[in-house]
Amino acid sequence: MNKQHTVRAFEEALSGVRADLLRMGQLTGKQLAAAAAFLGNDSTAPDATAIDAADNRVDDFEARIEHEVQQILALRQPMANDLRSLLSFVRMATDLERIADHAKNIAKRVVRMHANGESVDVSGTQALAARVQAQLAAILEAVESDDVAAARAIWSRDAEIDALFEKTFNDQLLNLCRVPDTAVNCTHLLFIDKSLERIGDHVTNVAEDLVYKVTGERMQRNQRISDSS
Repeated sequence: MNKQHTVRAFEEALSGVRADLLRMGQLTGKQLAAAAAFLGNDSTAPDATAIDAADNRVDDFEARIEHEVQQILALRQPMANDLRSLLSFVRMATDLERIADHAKNIAKRVVRMHANGESVDVSGTQALAARVQAQLAAILEAVESDDVAAARAIWSRDAEIDALFEKTFNDQLLNLCRVPDTAVNCTHLLFIDKSLERIGDHVTNVAEDLVYKVTGERMQRNQRISDSS
């Protein structure tokens, strides 16, 4: 096999990993959007079976990406820059899988809220969900084109999500104290808000990994997110 053919084969393999990562991200985004769409809908709740099926598909993509990377490492013996790309893709896939887990948890709490029947103000949570969805869509676009400038901008905007989360979370705590009859659904919203904030953190992780993949630079943060939920 000549060198040109070897390089082309590696580039095709790397493109395949990126394509699977983007498909995984798109599925994760749809899962999050579906969960958030039912927040203000008093008549319809998410389908728990569909939620689990979507989450399983995301898990399958993560396993596929890990297998593809292992095959490339075994067969192609990539150099430093290419190795950095492969490892970054694996880390991105892990964060996308965590996002999907949070989306599943959000949907299941929305199901419980519908079953409970308490009427609560979800406007703050909806605003937070919209902001997080926009961040996720933006980072997937940046990954597709290796857009480092966009990744840095997304990374910087995480502070806006944190501030919105804190306001929404505090508002729900006040609502819980003021209207005790809605305590159950207010508590569900508190957990939903926290899941959305964590999704924002995982998006930020993907942004960091994209910058590292392209430039080799590690962006400075006090601590990377470690989320086992």
